[in-house]
Amino acid sequence: MEENTEKFAEFWQYIENKRPSIEEALREYRPLAPAEIETRFNEAVDYALFSGGKRLRPVLTLLGAELFGGRAETLLPAAAAVEFIHTSSLIFDDLPCMDNARERRGKTSVHEKFGEGLAVLVAIGFLNASYALVFVNHAGLPERAMLAHAELVECIGASGMIGGQSVDLALAKGAGDAGSEEFEAVRNLKTSALMRLCLRVGAILAGASHLDLVRLSRFAELLGDAYQLGDDLLDLEEDDAIFADEQKTFALAQGRERARMQLRKFIDEAKLILIDNFPPSEARSCLIQLTDYLAERRA
Repeated sequence: MEENTEKFAEFWQYIENKRPSIEEALREYRPLAPAEIETRFNEAVDYALFSGGKRLRPVLTLLGAELFGGRAETLLPAAAAVEFIHTSSLIFDDLPCMDNARERRGKTSVHEKFGEGLAVLVAIGFLNASYALVFVNHAGLPERAMLAHAELVECIGASGMIGGQSVDLALAKGAGDAGSEEFEAVRNLKTSALMRLCLRVGAILAGASHLDLVRLSRFAELLGDAYQLGDDLLDLEEDDAIFADEQKTFALAQGRERARMQLRKFIDEAKLILIDNFPPSEARSCLIQLTDYLAERRA
């Protein structure tokens, strides 16, 4: 991974600066069972949560807030909430009834290590813990906190991650024309919903206007599309034959060059939204660098 590439230096430095406080917030707010009823639940929580990720999603929440003058320190609980939601989605993804994955990020998946039942409970625990965190530090701004809470509910629900997971299940069974751009847009529902949540929660709590949120939503959708298509291209480079014909992604079905052209289109449009609608700032610069990074990443 080219994390130290000079072109993206400001973005990676931002992550390094914020990561310690993000990790501290995750430890402070993580869902833990009382000692008298603890049955490896807490061990499974820590195993799932502290797996060495870059914390891209909580970073997006902080950047979404700072884009509108918010202070990162007050947004850390909300940033923890989006990471909890992301972590829960990974646990659910890996379950035998879903993707049936034995590993995640080079480690044994949660259900393989702790059992399927406990894995489900831990994933629900993360979701349950997330809902209240948007109210922390924002009790005096109830309207913003309620809007942020509604964002969490919508992201997790049938029009967001749950709906996206159902599409993943359909794709696994060979349903849909996986070579079409229309189907690909639906397949990306889960990824884009989480990207949108990360940015909008921070922006809402920082007081962004409705119009600003609309613009940020479009940016987030493009960022999610770019992230997913970038993943598909990485898979394609590793092995063109890892998917059966009926399970091909857009990148596999259409070929490298067309997929790369589509990726560049997503990236260019996303950057244009930032440049045309938001004034220069560290947050805007970091988001632009992240967008470019998605076009060039190799791991």
